[in-house]
Amino acid sequence: MLINWVNQRQNLFRMAIAIALFVFMPMCDSSTVNAETYINNRVCPADFPNLSKSLARDLPDYLNRTYIRLKLKREVMTISQPDLEPLPLAPDQPRDRLPQQIFFSILERQTGKVETSQRAYWLFVVPTSYGWRLAMAFMRIGQAPPVDVSDAAIADATNKWLRDYCDPRYQR
Repeated sequence: MLINWVNQRQNLFRMAIAIALFVFMPMCDSSTVNAETYINNRVCPADFPNLSKSLARDLPDYLNRTYIRLKLKREVMTISQPDLEPLPLAPDQPRDRLPQQIFFSILERQTGKVETSQRAYWLFVVPTSYGWRLAMAFMRIGQAPPVDVSDAAIADATNKWLRDYCDPRYQR
């Protein structure tokens, strides 16, 4: 009998809370709700220097999510400011016809470890009818020769950022 009484009290208490939440919850209508969010307002930077700065600002988060998705036990600690001074690839070609080059360094560590490693990246991006696209990516650790990482996590993260910010097919 005591158990039934306690259960009834608990049910009444839950009902009172539900009614209070319903009554005192602010009513939302379309005039008070701003559906525009940061995600909906993403805009591809108009010029290449701003594009590279925005990419460098957001890339650690994109790269960390890529590492998690790929089950890689790495995490980005910080990224350097991008260096946009291009290396001369084809001096006889007009500069506007060559891919844009972005250089930056990433300080990373194994997840849960203290030791860090620094990796240098060299990204080649090209404008397309669908915004910017990553053409190639290279990585260098220490004095080792550059390695093509065009299919690695850095390329995946960069492509996702370029898609989210610069591909009009994904803009709202």
